[in-house]
Amino acid sequence: MPNDWARVRVDDRAHREDDVRQIARVVTRGRPDRNSLYPQVVRLLHDTVESHTREYAVEIYLSLLQSGGLPIACSMVVDVVSPQVAGADPDSGPAAFLATAGAGDAEMVELMSGFVPRVRRRRTATVPGTAEAVESEVVQYRYPIAGGGFVLLTFATPQLQLLEPLTALFDAVAGSFRWLP
Repeated sequence: MPNDWARVRVDDRAHREDDVRQIARVVTRGRPDRNSLYPQVVRLLHDTVESHTREYAVEIYLSLLQSGGLPIACSMVVDVVSPQVAGADPDSGPAAFLATAGAGDAEMVELMSGFVPRVRRRRTATVPGTAEAVESEVVQYRYPIAGGGFVLLTFATPQLQLLEPLTALFDAVAGSFRWLP
């Protein structure tokens, strides 16, 4: 992951709390309103993590990158889906995954790690804690696990004006995915 992305370990409550508090400290460091802003950032991060936490999520990465003092909002969720959940159904493979794009784009892309199915689509979601709706681009990559199951990398950003460079970043990060012995 790029250095300006922060990890939240979802699968362990104590680690999740430590990670959220560390990110909030980084985001509020040096600000004159730090004391009042810190609890708000912690609450927003908790809401965001909870809204992205799925049954199979193990890690969430949040971009802390800024441009001109404004944050560039991006996230990546890492899901590990076991063979028991993925099933031995041939319809649960890459072709079925590509079909989930609906009106979006689905293709096999060649990344540094080889050919990988990638799905891109738009979705509208409510901002946690508000009634505000935001349109985001979601880009997903599906990696098979030897013996069954798969890892799903899901990137999302509401920064639609930066979609081309962010998709290149998503491809670079997804392309660096490797199985270690």
